[in-house]
Amino acid sequence: MIRVCACVFLAVLAGVCAAQDDPKTKASPADRLAAIQKSHAAAEAEYRKAMEALPETDEGQKKANELYKAFDKGQAERFTAAVEIAKAEPKSDAGFAALEWVLTIPSTYYLPAGKSAMGLLTEHHAANPKVGKVIAWVGYYRPRRGENQEAAAALIDAVAKKNRDKTARGQAVMAIAWDAQRRFAVAEYKKAPDADKLATEAEKALEAVVKDYADCRRLIREDSRTLGEEAKQELFALRHLRVGKVAPEIKGEDLDGEKLALSEYRGKVVVLVFTGAWCGPCRAMYPQERALVENSKGKPFALLGVNSDKDRKEAKEHMEKEKNKWRSFWNGPEGTAGPISRAWNVRGWPTVYVLDHKGTIRFKDLRGKELDEAVDSLLKEMGEVKK
Repeated sequence: MIRVCACVFLAVLAGVCAAQDDPKTKASPADRLAAIQKSHAAAEAEYRKAMEALPETDEGQKKANELYKAFDKGQAERFTAAVEIAKAEPKSDAGFAALEWVLTIPSTYYLPAGKSAMGLLTEHHAANPKVGKVIAWVGYYRPRRGENQEAAAALIDAVAKKNRDKTARGQAVMAIAWDAQRRFAVAEYKKAPDADKLATEAEKALEAVVKDYADCRRLIREDSRTLGEEAKQELFALRHLRVGKVAPEIKGEDLDGEKLALSEYRGKVVVLVFTGAWCGPCRAMYPQERALVENSKGKPFALLGVNSDKDRKEAKEHMEKEKNKWRSFWNGPEGTAGPISRAWNVRGWPTVYVLDHKGTIRFKDLRGKELDEAVDSLLKEMGEVKK
């Protein structure tokens, strides 16, 4: 069955490429773009179907790598074909639609087609009020290296300066704030000496969004939040969730429905993990978490989870099955979009905070040996304080 799926998938790719390269086609630019998009959707569906049929074995992993390489090659060709439509008529509706399609798929951001698309938008559509959606995507998933990073920055800057549409311009200003916030996050993680300076710059950038674009709707996906709400959430994280800040209170219920508050554990070293049974990397942390709890028996230490599984009963049963004997807040039926993770601006799972006995955030997003060492250092610090 796997071989059949793979063959069908490769056949689709071959058909797509042949259709795109046929010089005799007389279809309009809009029709050609529609055909490319349809072919992409079909190839993606076949790829996913083939991947789902693979066994979890070494041979299955080998086949998965082969399928991905074939799919990746095919999608790169389709993105290039779409950009060629835009190159031929860059100012046309079809040309803009092609660029918009390419640049609302983040996998293009590291491809030559992505760089070309960004350049064409910068040159021909920086003042186009319809460009906001693209800027929202590029700003959020901005490439982090090379010429594509420079192309993204140039596009965002051009829209921020030239576009007279408030919502479109707001997406660009938010993108600039995102970049400032991310630069701070990297500096904080690396404990760079300019981290505080970068935090201040990020705050100013986010405050500019709140001041001038608070009522503008975010245009990435079908998000109902405004740019102001997004910026305020990021400002909260900068001001209250940085290393060295006292962690905000969390009040809620655990998986048994009992009331639970983070402040109950003041006086102990706390490892707070945003987790969920649905999350593979979260489950991979279970052995270390169990070891931390076991090795810290009798010490002023607590491990607390923030569980993002939508069904509380199933989450409790899962924790019991895994023999995870620590309390967890339940994030509510919204799952990862629940109130605790929203308040703490959690965007990746797992997210880990290590708090000292005073409730101060001392470390963030540690794993493995680094997490064990952080807990040990804070427990030793407590011993010295008591002496």
